[in-house]
Amino acid sequence: MSEVLGLDTWLGYLSDEYFGSYTAHGGAAVKFAVVEDGLSTRDLTEGIRAHSARVGVTPFVIDSREVKVHMIDRFFFACAAQVPWGALTDFVLRRFASEEGFLLPGVVAPGQSFAHAVAESSGVEVDFVRQRLSQRVHEHVYKDRAMVRDFRLAMTCLCQNRVTGAAAATADSAVIEQWLTGRLTRMSELKQKFIYTKVNRTNARQHLESLLHWIRVARIPGSVLIIDLDRLVDGGNGQVDGERYTRTALLDAYEVLRQFIDSIDDLEGVLIVGVARPSILDPDRRSRGLVAYQALRNRVYDEVRDKAHANPVGSLVRIGEQGGS
Repeated sequence: MSEVLGLDTWLGYLSDEYFGSYTAHGGAAVKFAVVEDGLSTRDLTEGIRAHSARVGVTPFVIDSREVKVHMIDRFFFACAAQVPWGALTDFVLRRFASEEGFLLPGVVAPGQSFAHAVAESSGVEVDFVRQRLSQRVHEHVYKDRAMVRDFRLAMTCLCQNRVTGAAAATADSAVIEQWLTGRLTRMSELKQKFIYTKVNRTNARQHLESLLHWIRVARIPGSVLIIDLDRLVDGGNGQVDGERYTRTALLDAYEVLRQFIDSIDDLEGVLIVGVARPSILDPDRRSRGLVAYQALRNRVYDEVRDKAHANPVGSLVRIGEQGGS
């Protein structure tokens, strides 16, 4: 036997122990996966992403080569950019329409009134549908204190805009998506929505927590947040191949990961997986490995382990293409 787990074996454990039960019921956990046996971090990242998508879990991929992981606002923007906001809004509205007893329509085209489509499929007045859906949005989105105020207002606007489907409402939704992804240059465009503050390093973590909750409101069984840490260890050259991490940026990135672990009770329905090469565990790499930041290393490193048998549900796992089962 080997302490290295096979990739397929570990993905099976994730489905059984997390995606199918723990995160599906709102639990959250953080794992660190070290690639072995010729497997690259990108191989493992893609394997987790593809598997989670197949089982209905929403995957987010954060590559330290492309995203400044030491800046939590950039972290959130990268996640928000991967969200199909229109489809997610439709999932929420379909849930509300179903709970109201309406017959659900087929695909509702972008720009079309969701209330009108539901009214046609159910054979009722569109004003009645609009009133019932708007009331649902007010009670279960606007008043949902599990989401931070600005995020809650933004989701309320997206839902109400989709209910009406007016051209002006569609434009408003586009502005909100720009705000969520860090592309909005003038906050004055959102003053009428009572949103006055950009997502920044002081509030981005709350917005990320709100996003994870919003996915659960849409009745999606959870999320997996995959963070490729490869660039943190090698530092990189920003002028050639993406982001470059100074030692200060590296320690800040490790602190972001440490905060995820310590605030895990504030997260909902998510499995966070940090993916790295074995060099991140090297005790001699004091400038860039986990040993450079003991607060994180103490939470991750398995000081005592069975070198013959791998623990598939441990906080730190070693993954290879043909590892043990």
